[in-house]
Amino acid sequence: MNTTAPGLVGLADHAVRAARAHRAADPDGFHRRHHNPEAWNRWARRARVARTIATALQLPVDAVLVTDDPHRIYHTPTGPVPGDLITVTDPLAGRAWRFIPDHATPGDGWLLLDCCPDCAAEIPATRIATLADLGEHLDTDGIEPTDEARDECLHHQGCAFAMPTTTTPGDQP
Repeated sequence: MNTTAPGLVGLADHAVRAARAHRAADPDGFHRRHHNPEAWNRWARRARVARTIATALQLPVDAVLVTDDPHRIYHTPTGPVPGDLITVTDPLAGRAWRFIPDHATPGDGWLLLDCCPDCAAEIPATRIATLADLGEHLDTDGIEPTDEARDECLHHQGCAFAMPTTTTPGDQP
């Protein structure tokens, strides 16, 4: 497939490649981004998220795509909205990394999605705010997992890494 538009160079070529990447990742969202103020606001907010995480990870912003998270819904005053799924593709290695927002540090931190060491389910493995945080996760075996990583509902049944959900006496039948 030719990724360069005929006759375009420099910024124009870069812009066309970015549009194609966004259209491929989220065709409906990309097409509808101008349809109403809510759609435009979501698009602009996700662009801001992409710029922020790209800066934190010292990557070009076009290495980041923010799309609807198919597994997480967030409740807002105006109703439920899909969460953000942030995909960062390493421009040199081509490896894709996936993140979700860390609501403990809105706009300044993310949760890296990675495989559970026991059951291989995708879990929010560690908090990331800088490139060094990702480096520590990759370079260290003894990282303390996030509380979210131990959530039993994210793991396959019988996973030793998951912590059982506790109930209070009022919750029991």
